[in-house]
Amino acid sequence: MTFVDQSTPAPESPITPANLLTYSRLLLLPIVIVGVATHRGYLAVGAMAVLLVTDLLDGRIARLMRQSGSFGKTLDSTVDFVLIYSLFITLYASGRLATYQFAFLYLSMLTILSLQFALAAAGRTSELPATALGKATGALQYAYLLFVLAREVTPKVQALAVADKVFFAVLAAAIVLNSAECILRICRMTAQSKGGLPSG
Repeated sequence: MTFVDQSTPAPESPITPANLLTYSRLLLLPIVIVGVATHRGYLAVGAMAVLLVTDLLDGRIARLMRQSGSFGKTLDSTVDFVLIYSLFITLYASGRLATYQFAFLYLSMLTILSLQFALAAAGRTSELPATALGKATGALQYAYLLFVLAREVTPKVQALAVADKVFFAVLAAAIVLNSAECILRICRMTAQSKGGLPSG
């Protein structure tokens, strides 16, 4: 009789329905970019709506099929990062964002990447650069991105312009606080590594 060792879990497969759905957002991304760059607002908004549906479904499908794992979480986080900042860069390059707005958004991208690099240097390559305000800041960025894209197909009224300024002020405050935490964590990890202490 052959006994199967149950102590070691089967390796996680990267090819699952949920992961393919997550990956599909990268295929939809160029459509949104083309829609923004060519001033075809309905194309950008339509592709973004489909993209948002995939973002809402992939995690639920993974849990329903019991295929949740570290690879899927990392893939989801990475794809969202690429998507959000690619579209913000596109919006800035096409004149939809002011320079000061892009500066805040770039600060967010830079500090998150720097924390990820610091974690990798400390040998913690599988760890996501999570912070206390990370999820909230990411959600605000996603929501603001949707708001800006929605304005492509909505009437140009003063109330929306005011809402835009208020919305971005809240987002900028969250970015500053989250970036400060990223920088503090990087400084702490650097000091610990120099002192020979375990990083945390």
